[in-house]
Amino acid sequence: MTTLIVTIIAGKNLKDEDMGAGKNDAYVEVYVDDDYKQRTKTINDSNNPKWNDQMDFNLNGNERHLHLHVYDQDTGSDDSIGSAQIDLQEIRQGGYNKWVPIHDHGFGRLGKDGQVHVKAHIN
Repeated sequence: MTTLIVTIIAGKNLKDEDMGAGKNDAYVEVYVDDDYKQRTKTINDSNNPKWNDQMDFNLNGNERHLHLHVYDQDTGSDDSIGSAQIDLQEIRQGGYNKWVPIHDHGFGRLGKDGQVHVKAHIN
């Protein structure tokens, strides 16, 4: 068994879901395929949050994708800012250190909803 080590570093220009009522209270949920969900801490009142949160995922070798879903935490239900998917094969071939465009599937504006800086490698 191997370990996937993911660090969610920061967000940049995240789409403001609070529409004039302040800035996002942003966090990221991270999945490997549909399992192993973890999340960052919430950074309040920022569309450019700095998380620097590291997560470890045990892999059995069959997993294919790392999924990121960015949310604005609100009273009641949280608003989706957008999501992204990273192919684990790219991480397996030497690590990963990129700004990933976030895509809000409701509007089809790739990269217009912000970016998340992700570092990842496999031990």
